[in-house]
Amino acid sequence: MPEWEELCSWQRLKEDSEAREDFLAESQTFIRHVASQACFRSLEWGRDDELSEALIAFNEAIDLFVEDRGVPFLAYARVLMKRRLIDYHRRQRLRQSISLDQDDIGRRVDVHLGIDDFREQEQNRERAEEIRQFSKALGIFQLTFRDLVEVSPKHRDSRETLLRAARELAFDLELWHQVESKGKVPMQALGLKTQIHPKVLERGRKYILAVALLLANQNDYVYLREYVLPREKGAKG
Repeated sequence: MPEWEELCSWQRLKEDSEAREDFLAESQTFIRHVASQACFRSLEWGRDDELSEALIAFNEAIDLFVEDRGVPFLAYARVLMKRRLIDYHRRQRLRQSISLDQDDIGRRVDVHLGIDDFREQEQNRERAEEIRQFSKALGIFQLTFRDLVEVSPKHRDSRETLLRAARELAFDLELWHQVESKGKVPMQALGLKTQIHPKVLERGRKYILAVALLLANQNDYVYLREYVLPREKGAKG
């Protein structure tokens, strides 16, 4: 769960304009990431109208979202953004009489306006795609989902320690660059940064790497991130 969810209730986001503006500002990276993926090109704030459309959809998602429906907010917002971008490009096509294939913009995403219409088929499609992408990413480091299950710490204290290490690894640009360039965790550097005993880090190496991979690419894994990471206060990201 993102840190803001622990600090600010959904009701406050819906009613408090200042809290909403703060949340929208904090979410710009996610909005740009989703919109750029949907449009198959890099988008920039202040230059591309698609980002304004995506921001409007994200803001609408705050009003329409209902908790306890089994759909993470970011997944719900992602679908509404893609739907709005499809509509935007349809309007552009009509205005400019330029042929534009809907599949090229939305990858055949079937989007609905309300959470009640968010079909199970679409949820399953996105979950399956996240699992496929994450499995492929794990494979680069010779890891599998089975590894993640087998090495997941059973005790809360151990889990919190390894999650802290994973967050430090994922959000430290220098450390994560070493992971991507060398294909392994820089154990000595991570130990110095976290002050966690080397034996603890070594035992949890696979778990740390898998979770760090999820966190470092969290905008792509909105379902898996919520499933893997515990709902605890103080989580970074």
